[in-house]
Amino acid sequence: MSQDRLARVLATLVSLAALTFNVAAHAAEVQDLQGFDDIFGRYAPGGDCKKQPQILVDVSGFTFEVDGKQDKVTNAEYAASYGPHDYAGISKWFFPFRLKDGYSILMTFNYNEQKGVLAIDPQDEGYAGGPKLSALNQALVSGSPYAPCK
Repeated sequence: MSQDRLARVLATLVSLAALTFNVAAHAAEVQDLQGFDDIFGRYAPGGDCKKQPQILVDVSGFTFEVDGKQDKVTNAEYAASYGPHDYAGISKWFFPFRLKDGYSILMTFNYNEQKGVLAIDPQDEGYAGGPKLSALNQALVSGSPYAPCK
């Protein structure tokens, strides 16, 4: 590999690392979801509440229902500045579960600027060559995209 190409690859990797750090630096823990009323409701895969997993979003936080078990998260992290610096859209990003060095999954409400669509994607787990997602997080990712129950 030429010196010039190696320098470009390294510069790209440094930029990506900086972006990752920047995202984590702008996530703030919230003790409840007061003020996020527009995302409240029960979500299921495709909006079909006969399917699991389901996610209940209310002022107290997120309740994940998978295989008849509930996992309540009351201190998620809100990634207020996850989008571009001049972002003015309707998407809202949350990290419900923290890892020692990052976050396992990312919840995007109003995904792709579509009101009511919730996408759950792997963040710092579940990628090729990386640590596996927990059974709970894998189920949540596999059920995506979600919509409010009909």
